[in-house]
Amino acid sequence: MSSSKVPAGRATALDAELFAIQLGVVKATSFDVKHIVIITDSLTAARRAVDASVHSGQAYSLAIVQALRGFFTNHSDRSIHFWDCPSKAQWSLHFLAHEDATSTKIATGRHLATSLDALRSKSGAACLDA
Repeated sequence: MSSSKVPAGRATALDAELFAIQLGVVKATSFDVKHIVIITDSLTAARRAVDASVHSGQAYSLAIVQALRGFFTNHSDRSIHFWDCPSKAQWSLHFLAHEDATSTKIATGRHLATSLDALRSKSGAACLDA
């Protein structure tokens, strides 16, 4: 098991969750494992993880699909499972990971990555304020 932190940039919670799933899947498929279990509090992000259609965070989905294609090729005994674990349940492992991820604050720079959904949300808020 390994751990790492990577800033997601200016993103919605859904995009950040999808980014985290992408990091986990790509890392897990780099090992010789037969089963991958993704524990998430966002089933919407889990669905988007394997959805290659156009959407905010599509690049993450494409990286996941590419990693899984290699993972499953010629290996019918391999599997991936997505488990729903709401944050309010405070299950120990998921709760610790969630708290660690959401408590991390990184200073923003000039070239901050911004997701499409974050831009859409900001634009919508600006319209409501006008």
